[in-house]
Amino acid sequence: MERLKSILLVDDDDTTNLVNSFFIRQLDSTLKVHMVRNGREAIEFLQSASRKEDMPCLMMLDLNMSIMSGWEFLDVYSEKFYDQLKEDVVIVMLTGMDLDDNTMAMSHPSVVDMIQKPLSDIKFRALVTKHFFSD
Repeated sequence: MERLKSILLVDDDDTTNLVNSFFIRQLDSTLKVHMVRNGREAIEFLQSASRKEDMPCLMMLDLNMSIMSGWEFLDVYSEKFYDQLKEDVVIVMLTGMDLDDNTMAMSHPSVVDMIQKPLSDIKFRALVTKHFFSD
C-alpha cells in the first residue's frame, strides 16, 4: 500500500477499535494503526504530529463518543486542520443506523465516506481500494 501508511481510529469503544485494527492489520501488517478514544484525543494526536509524515492518511471516526463527539471533532478539524490536510487525510465515518446522522455526516466537507458498523475485512478492502487505489 503505497499511499496508505497510517490510520487513526477514533472510537470510545475499545472492542470496536481492536476489531477494526485486526481487519486493518490483516490487509497490511506494515500499516501503523493508532487508536484514540474520543475527538479530543484525536485533536491532540493531530497537534502532536509535527511533520506531515506523522499524520494519518486515513481517519475512521465514530460519531457518538463521550468527552468530544465526532461532530465536535469535525468542527475543530474544519477550523484548524482541514485546509492544511484536505489532500492528504481521508476521513471516514463509522456509523450505526441513524439516517439523520448519515445524511449530516456525508454533507460535511471533511467527510469523504461512511461505513456501517461493524467493519469487516471486505468493507475495509473496498474502502482502501476506493480512496487509495482508484484514479
